[in-house]
Amino acid sequence: MVETLVVRFNNSAWSYQRAGQGQPLVWLHGLWGEPGWEPHHQRLAERYTVYAPALAGYDGSTAPDWLTDMEDMATLLVEFLEALELDRPHLVGHSLGGWAAAELAVFRPSSIRSLVLIDPLGVALDWTKMPNIFYNDPKSLPGLFFADATIPAARRYVPPPFEWDERFITNRAASARLVFEPYLHSRKLGVRLRFANVPALILWGERDALISAAHAEEWAARLPNTEVKLVQGAGHTPHVECPDACMPHLLEFIARATKSEEVLV
Repeated sequence: MVETLVVRFNNSAWSYQRAGQGQPLVWLHGLWGEPGWEPHHQRLAERYTVYAPALAGYDGSTAPDWLTDMEDMATLLVEFLEALELDRPHLVGHSLGGWAAAELAVFRPSSIRSLVLIDPLGVALDWTKMPNIFYNDPKSLPGLFFADATIPAARRYVPPPFEWDERFITNRAASARLVFEPYLHSRKLGVRLRFANVPALILWGERDALISAAHAEEWAARLPNTEVKLVQGAGHTPHVECPDACMPHLLEFIARATKSEEVLV
């Protein structure tokens, strides 16, 4: 059974969904949030206790006035883990959520068990070549997030403008606040990633039209303990578009990271 709960800390109230049993796993959403409890959440909940929050400022969660960038978001994310008393969860982040997860891993690597980043934002080879998701024709957005924008899931995640509801508009405004300047990247994160000494997996859709798959190797070069898997045929949202190609990599990595830790203990 999926529960929808609220936790309060530091002038914030975060809504989150929880389901499953086993070690804690925190799932961090991308730029437009999550439409609901999705198949990838449920697949993970078959093995882990999954916590899927709406990040500060996104639909269902409030944000303090001082929240202005992803470093601030990482600070709140640390407090979210502490408020729920989560013992070194596995941390999985997609797109913007991957950026938040990486920032946390830099500051508090000892607070997480493993790190999975799916097409993360935060590091840019050349940000001027990335399409502007806030200025481009909104009708072009699905094609930036999905290699096949005709699939039903693409409409749920990136609806046409006439279907933008309050949830989507709120999430779009929250993302604009956090990632517009500098655009979709940090001027500092790439240099600091060497401190994120935690087992990490980079998953990337090889047809990502928003931030190219060439970035996967850039992340791997900067993270000290990581591996890379490209998801063939997928765009910026591979766990939704090609789950049978993406999710086994994720599940196998987390299981292996857990087993390695148990051997060391």
